[in-house]
Amino acid sequence: MSASPPDVSSSAYRRYLYAIIVGVMMLSTVDRHVVAILVDPIKQDLGLTDSQMGWILGPSFTLVYTAAVLPLARWADRGVRRNIIALGLSVWSLFTMATGWVQGYLQLFVMRMGVGIGEASASPAIQSLVADTVPPEHRSRGLSFISVGAVLGIAVGMAGGGWVNELWGWRAAFVIAGAPGLFVALLFRMTVREPMRGQSEGRAAEPGEQRSLLEDGRYLLSLPAMRWLVVAHAFALLYTSGKGAWEPSFIIRTYDMGTGAAGTWYFLTTPIPSMFGLWLGGWLCDRWSARDERAYLWVPAVSLLASLPFMVLFLLWPEDHRVDLGGGLPLFPVAFAWSIASSILGAMHSAPFLSLVQGLARVRMRASAAALFSLTGTGVGSAIGPLVVGYLSQSFEVAYGEDSLRWGLVWLSLGFVASAAVCGLAARSVRSDLARARAERSASTGGHDPARG
Repeated sequence: MSASPPDVSSSAYRRYLYAIIVGVMMLSTVDRHVVAILVDPIKQDLGLTDSQMGWILGPSFTLVYTAAVLPLARWADRGVRRNIIALGLSVWSLFTMATGWVQGYLQLFVMRMGVGIGEASASPAIQSLVADTVPPEHRSRGLSFISVGAVLGIAVGMAGGGWVNELWGWRAAFVIAGAPGLFVALLFRMTVREPMRGQSEGRAAEPGEQRSLLEDGRYLLSLPAMRWLVVAHAFALLYTSGKGAWEPSFIIRTYDMGTGAAGTWYFLTTPIPSMFGLWLGGWLCDRWSARDERAYLWVPAVSLLASLPFMVLFLLWPEDHRVDLGGGLPLFPVAFAWSIASSILGAMHSAPFLSLVQGLARVRMRASAAALFSLTGTGVGSAIGPLVVGYLSQSFEVAYGEDSLRWGLVWLSLGFVASAAVCGLAARSVRSDLARARAERSASTGGHDPARG
């Protein structure tokens, strides 16, 4: 006799699940990004060079993460996702804490590799867990909390790591960044319920539904909406990754600020409003898609295009145009108001994209689908975006001098236009592709699949 499915239907439990997912994803990005704010003290203490730190910041983590994410996603499609997430969180937290005791370059490199392996377990498994817990009509909002936690983690890692370093040193920053993860891992394991595959859609997936990775990838790419979605995601991340990597430098150079002031303004005008935009995009998509499933593409297309003029205003607005807020506060650059608007609108595409991937995937390939989507979209956009900005800025130095970075970011913003255009192409087939996905889910058990996403 099969075990009865756990009760995951209450709104109170879902709110708790969202809260702990935000915590897990925040810890993931804190542990991933805290090293960026600690480059100089690590270099000085361990006697490293910029090129060595470049390997620590990039390949030591990303190469291992990329290699591990698909095998771990396949494990999540077969195993108990709650346990896999808790185990991965424990692994990357321990490696982060151990970084506080490294004595040389090789040890530091190995610690970052360990963080990459652990963190590769998180996002695909969490996306699959949410998809089987939250009904399709609320799925976009549920998935938005993954991105909210990630953005919050970047902010906490940058600001918190910097302050801890000033008070107690860079080694303490790694220990403090990693320690909470051990508690959260235990809490996740003991309190999160493992839903049955397809439970949120009123069906149960049979073990025999598991196919090979090649078969799953071939199925996904046979869907025109999925193919266009991957391209749209890459173009969107081309700009957001480039902007995220270079915006603090743009603020420092343009507004003549120190790293502390620039980091504070960046925190207030980009990560914080982006978190609201992530939730808003999911909420709007859930309401709109109930009437028209093309909303999974229309919400991103409209928000990306609406973000563009505010983005350009932020980059080109005169830096000496500032407003006195009173109360002894520093003068507020008007351009930062445009940045806030741009950050809200520019973040609204994320949750609809993630929700559509889960809607197109077969039930027993949801973690793998999330991993494939991340590799093909994030791998292209996130890897190329910062490089493109750097090369554009360098090529514009003769013409624009100190404003070369400004114009590099302006030109890269066209990535949002390209992403919106590709969303329009994906929208042409999204309803038929979602219908095909529902038919596949229904045929696999010979039953009716009521899901609409």
